Amino acid sequence: MHGGEVGIEIAPLLDTASNDARLAEQIDTVLRRTCAIARALTGAEQGALKLWVDGDPGKARKYFSLSEKYAAYRDFRVDPHGLGLHGMTIPPGEVIRLTQQEVESHPLWQGFGDLRGEHPPMRGWLATSVCGEDGRAYGLLQLSDKSGGADFTEEDCAHVRDLAGLVGDLLDAFRLAAR
Repeated sequence: MHGGEVGIEIAPLLDTASNDARLAEQIDTVLRRTCAIARALTGAEQGALKLWVDGDPGKARKYFSLSEKYAAYRDFRVDPHGLGLHGMTIPPGEVIRLTQQEVESHPLWQGFGDLRGEHPPMRGWLATSVCGEDGRAYGLLQLSDKSGGADFTEEDCAHVRDLAGLVGDLLDAFRLAAR
């Protein structure tokens, strides 16, 4: 991972949070709301935040926000086979913006295999790392399917970058509070 250590303190933060119901609730609330705020800022139909536990993108704590368009998928929690785009390393401060055609032609795109038809479809993709002040990578904030079939814009990139920075600052604060 570029720009810092990979989520090394998320596991202790989450362990502490699980022993402190109030802290766990605060963290979960902030992260769930982050997905909804990211959707509102960009007009995305889907928002997801994936925090890597022990620096491993294969082990994660996940938060979602789905529009009414994807109401049927609200309880779906299975990742696509392999990490694909969801495990991509994005340097701090950078945003990846892909059209649907770019998603499907990307070398990391793996589709949804046996879960095709069950997993919410990806229609375009906008993602950035969530990092702490020191470059510590906590995870990935990602959005898909901009309303009206439009592509994500530079303005959307700026909103997501700023929001991810704020979430990184909040996770730093929670990490310090957990100590």
